[in-house]
Amino acid sequence: MYNLPEQDREQLMMRAAECLDEGSSIEDKMRTAQYIYDSWSDQLRREPDIHHLIEKLEMCLENSRAAMLELGIVEICKHCDEEEGGSCCGAGMEHKFDTLLLLMNLLLGVSLPEGHCRPNSCYLLTEKGCSLKVRLVLCVDFLCPKILNTMSREDLIRLQQISGDELTTGFMLYDALKRFMRNTKN
Repeated sequence: MYNLPEQDREQLMMRAAECLDEGSSIEDKMRTAQYIYDSWSDQLRREPDIHHLIEKLEMCLENSRAAMLELGIVEICKHCDEEEGGSCCGAGMEHKFDTLLLLMNLLLGVSLPEGHCRPNSCYLLTEKGCSLKVRLVLCVDFLCPKILNTMSREDLIRLQQISGDELTTGFMLYDALKRFMRNTKN
């Protein structure tokens, strides 16, 4: 886990939480993210800090996914969604995503959905789960009571540490992309 001082970590999270395009539709945000990606992805990947953070985030995402599979979380969520008619990925969640978070996904090789697959759910949820690799803090951090009841305290702590690495690295990449975009405008 990154050993950032608490004050620096809080400042980083506050800056990363600034929504750049609040009020825009998810379709507009996806179009803007795709435009930025098409125009700047090569240059973004050549930036040493951004390149390093993309690689680090890929590793963190793999670690999170492996832990969620190992702990049975993926299976519990899948069962809840398919068999019990529930999903934490409710309609409207997509409004909390912004262009840079979508751009981060494009930089990680994600194809953004071309339409709303499941009208009563988040726009970004497909028949195979979330279409994104980099998700909102809420999407990464939330564990329903059903999941919490299956986990030992040690497993929960381990998952939180792994998820913390993912979120911290994601915040750092988000911040690096914002700095790049600000410097590009000037």
